Amino acid sequence: MEAANLEEDYCPVSNGRLFFLKAGRGTPLLFVHGFCLDHRMWESQMDYFSKFYTCISVDLRGFGKSSLPADQSYSNHEDLFELLAFLQINQPVILIGLSMGARAVVNFALMYPQKTMAIVLVDGAIDGFAFKDFNLAHIYSVGRERGAGVANRMWLDHPIFEPARKNPRVFQKLIEQVMSYSGWHWANKNPIRILTPPAIEQLGNISLPTLILIGQLDIPDFKALAQLLNSEISGSSLIEVPGAGHMSNMEAPDVFNDLVDQFLIRTQHGTDLCAP
Repeated sequence: MEAANLEEDYCPVSNGRLFFLKAGRGTPLLFVHGFCLDHRMWESQMDYFSKFYTCISVDLRGFGKSSLPADQSYSNHEDLFELLAFLQINQPVILIGLSMGARAVVNFALMYPQKTMAIVLVDGAIDGFAFKDFNLAHIYSVGRERGAGVANRMWLDHPIFEPARKNPRVFQKLIEQVMSYSGWHWANKNPIRILTPPAIEQLGNISLPTLILIGQLDIPDFKALAQLLNSEISGSSLIEVPGAGHMSNMEAPDVFNDLVDQFLIRTQHGTDLCAP
C-alpha cells in the first residue's frame, strides 16, 4: 500500500477492539468492508483518496484483525461512532460501505446524521430487505458442521463472486481475505443489534447526499436493492459501474475512484448531486 502518512492501530470499543488504518489529511472518509472481508479490500481507494482526504479503513467486529463479538450485544454503527471519537474526529464524515458495510453506513447515517456529511453505498445490503434468491443458509449450515475453511471456500465459489473470479489479480486478493476469515459468523449466533424499525423502513429519513453504485454484473437481488435505495432516498444518485460485479471497487478501481471522486467534489461544493 502506498497511502500517504499511513498509520495502523486498535480502537477500544465495548467488550472488544477494532483494527483500523488511517492515512492522509483533509475531510475524513470512512471505508467499511463487506462480509468475510476486511480493510484490505479498500487498498486502491486508500492509496488514491489519501492524497486529498483523511482515509480510515476499519475491520468490523469478527473480521480481519478486530476482536470477535462477545456475548453482549453490540452494533456496528455504534462501533464506528466510537472509532471516530477515538480518533478525535469531530467534523462530519463521508462513509463508504460495500455490501454488508453499507448496512453499517446506512444505520450510522440514520442514528448520527449530524456526524455524517454524505454516504456512498456500494453493491449495498440493508437491514430489513428480503432477498429473493440470495441466501447463505446452506453455507452457514456447512460452517457449523464442517468448519470455517470449507464454508469460506463455498463463499468464494458463490455466484456473487463470478465476475471477480475472471480477474486473477482481484480474485487472489479475495482468496487471501476470505480464507483468512475466522469463520466466527458461520458457526455462532451474532448478538448484533439493528435499528427499530429496521433501516429499510426509515430510508425516507435520510436527507444526506447519497451516491449508490452497483456493478453492472452484480446479481439481480443487489441490483433490485440498489433501485429501491435510489427510489426511497430523496435526491440520491444511482450509477452502474460498467463491466464490474459485486466487488466493483476492486474489479474496476479506476472507474470506481473517479465516480466517487466526482461525487465528493460535488458534495463539498454543494452542487447538484445528480448532475453528470
